[in-house]
Amino acid sequence: MGLVETVREAGVVGAGGAGFPAHVKYKCGADVLIINGAECEPLSHKDEAILKARAADIVVGAAALRDELGAGEVILAVKEARARELAGLYGGVKVHPLAETYPAGDEAVLVYDVTGRRVPAAGVPPDVGVVVSNAETVLNVARATRGKRAETTWLAVGGAVAEPFVAEVPLGTPASFLLEEAGGATAPDYVVFDGGPMMGEEIDAEQYGAKLTTGLIMVLPTDHPVVGRARLPLEHVRTVAGSACTQCRDCTELCPRYLLGYDVTPHLSMRRFFTWGEEAEPSFFANAAGCTGCGLCELYACPMAISPRRVQNYLRGRLRDAEKGEGLGEVHADRPGRNVPASRLKKRIDVAAYDRPAPARELRAEPRRVVLDVTQPYAPAPAVLVKEGDRVEAGQKIAGPPAGDDSGVPVYASVAGRVAAADAHRVIIDRTQAA
Repeated sequence: MGLVETVREAGVVGAGGAGFPAHVKYKCGADVLIINGAECEPLSHKDEAILKARAADIVVGAAALRDELGAGEVILAVKEARARELAGLYGGVKVHPLAETYPAGDEAVLVYDVTGRRVPAAGVPPDVGVVVSNAETVLNVARATRGKRAETTWLAVGGAVAEPFVAEVPLGTPASFLLEEAGGATAPDYVVFDGGPMMGEEIDAEQYGAKLTTGLIMVLPTDHPVVGRARLPLEHVRTVAGSACTQCRDCTELCPRYLLGYDVTPHLSMRRFFTWGEEAEPSFFANAAGCTGCGLCELYACPMAISPRRVQNYLRGRLRDAEKGEGLGEVHADRPGRNVPASRLKKRIDVAAYDRPAPARELRAEPRRVVLDVTQPYAPAPAVLVKEGDRVEAGQKIAGPPAGDDSGVPVYASVAGRVAAADAHRVIIDRTQAA
């Protein structure tokens, strides 16, 4: 079995956030492999922990991918504060220091900063001979070569918690259990997010189980401005856009994609969305297609406290089946001076107080149950292979791609127990009923 099929059979997907099936990415050739250890979101320390604790495995995974891709160069991209420390752990791998700016981990930004190449407006890094893989994904590739399936994930727990930490946990570990492991929330009323303050999404801590894409479980007080902005209804955003947006262009002038020459202009999206709303042709909003939802326009740039990112996200959803923009202009001459320092961003969005060390450690207990998400955003709905009441073993396949599909990956039970519930979206395994 070749590496691509081995990775697929192990259930590996991109751990950097989007969850793209890793084996699909590795089918192409490339002359540069970038290991993404940039850790884009504030408050997340997962990549830092993995790069220190699992360096030998990541080197093995990188070598396997280098040979599969035919890459002549393997580059580990990390923030400059970590580059010197990690260089001694990664023999044979070039360590590239990245500026302490946000969003350093965005693929288009990363490819340009590391190689000087620009990904086409409607393209992907392999179009310019580059494959980008998150550090944890490369770790999972190494495990797959040893016959290990994707049954665990690394994540950080941080924000308004007593004891921030990083750990490797069984897939599906409930967020509520992870908060207990962190000593509980330090705010009486709080909200839990999958992800960081810039791009995270509010979750139900009891119902949410850790995924391969989960990098950070974050807690913030209910009255925190990041929470208030995330909860604004889209119609309210549209109304405020019409009354408060001054078309100052700050959201566009600080947009990382715009500064790289992409046709991403959130100030125009705000104006058009208010004027035409849902009546406009989707292609009219093609300039939203290149937006990655990093949140700088919304949480950092906008002087009127409105939400260009929410509008861009909505418009991108309408553009999935429409023609997308192809334009790629010159890199902005002022880009170096407009890159946003991470330290300044944390102060602006009022999370600097939560940026505390998160030591890597073992879980103190085992979760009583796991909630396994079997859906895959870039593949057809999987076939669920178990039903309520079934006894399952750790490592047993519980869902798999439908017949004829080569894009999805299998999903495996992360613990032994009995299936408490199963549907097309999730499988809950209760390990207290293992007997």
